[in-house]
Amino acid sequence: MTSFELVKVALDGLYAEATASFGAAADATIIQRMQYLSISYGGLNNPNRPPIDYKDPATRFAYVYKYVATHSDYVVQVLEQLRAEVGSPVFNTDNLRLSCIGGGPGSDIIGVLRYLDEQKANEPVKKVTCYLLDREQAWADTWTELDDSMSLSTALNVNFQPFDVTNPQSWAQQTKFLQADLFTMSYFVSEVKSLDANGVVSHFWTTLFQNAKTGALFLYDDNGHDSFNQYFDALWQAAGLELVVYGTNEPTWPRGIEQASELKEYLTKFGHSPKLKTPLTYRVLKKP
Repeated sequence: MTSFELVKVALDGLYAEATASFGAAADATIIQRMQYLSISYGGLNNPNRPPIDYKDPATRFAYVYKYVATHSDYVVQVLEQLRAEVGSPVFNTDNLRLSCIGGGPGSDIIGVLRYLDEQKANEPVKKVTCYLLDREQAWADTWTELDDSMSLSTALNVNFQPFDVTNPQSWAQQTKFLQADLFTMSYFVSEVKSLDANGVVSHFWTTLFQNAKTGALFLYDDNGHDSFNQYFDALWQAAGLELVVYGTNEPTWPRGIEQASELKEYLTKFGHSPKLKTPLTYRVLKKP
């Protein structure tokens, strides 16, 4: 299945949840939540803003509809770029441990699984153990049974862990996720950067880089705003990570295999198109 086809399956479930919660007002509420997300993302640099709230199913529907398919394909493209750069398989294990930081919305895990499926003849991975780390527990309902929707060439074990980078008590005693071969942070750094007024978010990134195992990979992709790029670059450089492959503010869109027309039912209903193009910044880092 393509990312848009997978997103359609997730959207059908989220739409049923939204209808159960909001009744006849579900469609109007979803449109309002799309506007809420757009306004919120336009103000990510505002240190006085409250964290974005994804709790209700209308907001989660809005996010998945607008962003997840495209963001997941960006992850595929970055991994393809990495493979081309190193000239060999990205992974050297048949049991891949994956930690998706802020990965509740699903873009990271879908992107990694899509890459592995497309490269199954070239990558040795036979099993993926994934930790979805996110503050919003409700995301667990959407993606923890992802293998039921995909015909995977790899076995999949998904674990959701409530996780708030602004609250060290929520993650300081968790250690399993630190054993990952690959850490992903897709469109997450930009969402939490302005919440770092007292250094609590930077403390998380520093702890992550210090405690990850030797050889671990970190995949960062996000919007092209200089303030986010410079913030993250300073963090990984201070931690002594190696830059393997990168791009900054590169015009990027989903590959031709991905067709937004898979969502035509919702395109007609809501009159909003999914995100299809962005100036993308990405970094793949390695802990020496």
